[in-house]
Amino acid sequence: AFAHRQSRIMVNVAAFYDGEADKTARQAWVSEFADALRQNDSGAYVGFLGDEGPQRVRQAYPEATWNRLAEIKERFDPANFFHLNQNIPPISTSK
Repeated sequence: AFAHRQSRIMVNVAAFYDGEADKTARQAWVSEFADALRQNDSGAYVGFLGDEGPQRVRQAYPEATWNRLAEIKERFDPANFFHLNQNIPPISTSK
């Protein structure tokens, strides 16, 4: 379900840190750098996502792909039991 084949770049920005005190500064640096690279391209590669929230997961798929995957999820996991991942909820709850 890789959907962003027409994108100009694909970059994974990561930072390493020691302890919670350094975490906030490093996360801010990653976010700022990634925003600068994005260049109005809002897509995301789901395999590169961390804990960035459901909106960012949603950006990993075009509408048609998202709907197809949500329909598959509805068929095989309607209760959304398998949700501790970059979750695509069942179609009945993802609209």
